[in-house]
Amino acid sequence: MQRLVSLIAFFALCAAAVVPGVAHMSEDQPAPAASAVPMPQWTPDARSNVDSLIGWPSGPRVVEERRWEEKFVALPSAQNALAIEQNLSAVPHRAGTPADYKTAMFFRDRLKADGFDVTIQPFEVLFTGPLDQRLELTAPAAYAFDLLEGDPANHTDYEKMAGPAFEGNSADGDVTGPLVYVNHGSEEDWKALDDMGVAVPNGAIVIERFGGGFGGGRGPTTGDRNYQELVKHKVAGVIQYYDPRDDGVYQGETWPNGNYKNSFMTERVGGPVPGVGAIRPPGDPTLPGEAPLAGKHHLLWEQTAHSDFPEMDVTQNVARKLLASMSGTVVPAAWHDGFEMVEHIGDGKAKAHMVVKMERKLVTIWNVFGSIKGATKPNEIVTIGSHRDAMAFGAIDPGSGSTVMLQVADGFKTLMDAGWKPDRTIQIASWDGHELGLWGSFSQAYKDGAAMRRQVVQYINTDQLTNGRPFRGSMSPELWPFGREIAASLKDIDGKVILSTEKPREPMFRAPGGGSDHQTYIYWLGIPGSSNGYYGHFGAHHSAEDNLDGLKVYDPGFLQAISMAQYTGVQAMRAAGADRMPLRLTPIALQLLADIDAMKGQSQYGGLDTKTFRERVTAYRMVAEAFDAKLQAAERSGDVVSLDALEAKAQTARGVFWMPNGLYYNKYWHTIDRNVAPFPELNYAAYETQDRDGKLNASLTRLIDAVNSAITTIG
Repeated sequence: MQRLVSLIAFFALCAAAVVPGVAHMSEDQPAPAASAVPMPQWTPDARSNVDSLIGWPSGPRVVEERRWEEKFVALPSAQNALAIEQNLSAVPHRAGTPADYKTAMFFRDRLKADGFDVTIQPFEVLFTGPLDQRLELTAPAAYAFDLLEGDPANHTDYEKMAGPAFEGNSADGDVTGPLVYVNHGSEEDWKALDDMGVAVPNGAIVIERFGGGFGGGRGPTTGDRNYQELVKHKVAGVIQYYDPRDDGVYQGETWPNGNYKNSFMTERVGGPVPGVGAIRPPGDPTLPGEAPLAGKHHLLWEQTAHSDFPEMDVTQNVARKLLASMSGTVVPAAWHDGFEMVEHIGDGKAKAHMVVKMERKLVTIWNVFGSIKGATKPNEIVTIGSHRDAMAFGAIDPGSGSTVMLQVADGFKTLMDAGWKPDRTIQIASWDGHELGLWGSFSQAYKDGAAMRRQVVQYINTDQLTNGRPFRGSMSPELWPFGREIAASLKDIDGKVILSTEKPREPMFRAPGGGSDHQTYIYWLGIPGSSNGYYGHFGAHHSAEDNLDGLKVYDPGFLQAISMAQYTGVQAMRAAGADRMPLRLTPIALQLLADIDAMKGQSQYGGLDTKTFRERVTAYRMVAEAFDAKLQAAERSGDVVSLDALEAKAQTARGVFWMPNGLYYNKYWHTIDRNVAPFPELNYAAYETQDRDGKLNASLTRLIDAVNSAITTIG
């Protein structure tokens, strides 16, 4: 799953305000609910009426659909999942490498064998990767660090093949300087150093722990302001690490016995970079705002927003040794991490030598598409997508998602051989360049966005979805009842019905978070979508341990892989065969109300009057509940004419939050109700220093007008 810091800075404009204090989370996981979102009482159990489904008129087609679903559910297997993973995840395959191309050809051949029409779309994008990384203490004693993950006394072949972790935004550098610990490296942390009377010398190598450098309700420019602190203090280099309190022994069993990081693990990340991510066009920064087709002229890396100093991500073991070498002022209690020792800020006596040399070049990436043409609605498309490139081996991120897609493709071939045909076209999209910054799907949207928005009726993302329990339905709110209906008809890995595992105060279905290719569809193109999966903690994220052996830790027996192939396949089948898209509008209103309530505790909205907004959303909820009852009645009675007319209105109503000209601050994103986190325009305006009130009122007015438009449409 993609974790470039520049993209994190973009989404930190409101995500951290919703979930204060979260140190680190895989971005493709569903965003934690701002508050418990109650589900409407009319949501049916899928088996309560055997010939009724959301979006389907009751009748023999539903009975036939269930028969095909039962055949499909029996097809995914652990043996097939393992065989696919062995082809996709045996070696590191970063985007644009020969190993990555090999996986593209594997995907092409498998989809062709399954009867899909296959096309490949190449793009040229910037690739960065480490050529040389070294770190050594020079004082108080000389010590050269082993930068590979794993126990230095017993490295596995996986750890050797993966090489050391890195930060992709790092500049080149060969520097020696005093070590200084700056906590998370936030503006507040630098001010605290001043208050303590600690002077950070020019040319210092600073050590930061992940977890608080971005967000915290401090606005969309937080990342850039933190970066400028590094520039202002003339640091020579940055070393970052994961605190074991957040991801390590304090949280639970560590690798290889559990899901959390052991002391020899870290991640491959983006690293600090200047600029405000929220206002930049997504995609390759060397060709901003364009599809990077072959032959186009790219900017030089030096012409883009980039770091001016070397950056490095190290294991907890390396970080502990660095911190143990330091003396001086004892760190404040709030700065102390999970290492059981007295920690010091540094007084110049401990010094380190740091070398980073990065490779930067244009490479070709390959998006692979396979399609089954729809029998009756071929111009409407249900897309299942996952990226294929990985930071290292990527057995779970993204191998689990790619494996699910190919198991679904294999199952559909078996069904087609038996006479099944989808009504809508089903497309499988294997994205490339994701770990560079979601550049595969972004590039495709630059090239074909208008056609994608016009034709794709639902997007199903399958990236990184076997991390361990619990199951989470990360779906556009209008799809929650549809998703719950599927979860009420399929079994979890323990044999129970998936929906029965939902906890009363912890909704299983919630609005999508960020960090994966569903963002392109949901928040850029405005298409209903999902990123469902088993989203337990994933300490092996972007590490050498996300390998074939690691699957035994996160998904023993491939039970989750089987369950997710079943869920994904059934979701695609129902979406492809529904009379109209299986939408409900009440959950949209419920999510809006929950998000409005959550604003009360967020300091950036001080003085903002949301009374009218809440009144209009409350009115929308009442109208939506009555409208959804009509939808269900039309489905249950088999009234095709009424269902079609109602669903046409539902489509229009759900689209009122999509702005054709984009958000006020970034034209590439279009949804004003949510862009990973709630009310992106409001949140951005809340931190403006010029005409803040005017921009807040304009953003709030757009939201109120959109709600009124939805009420008019369905009222």
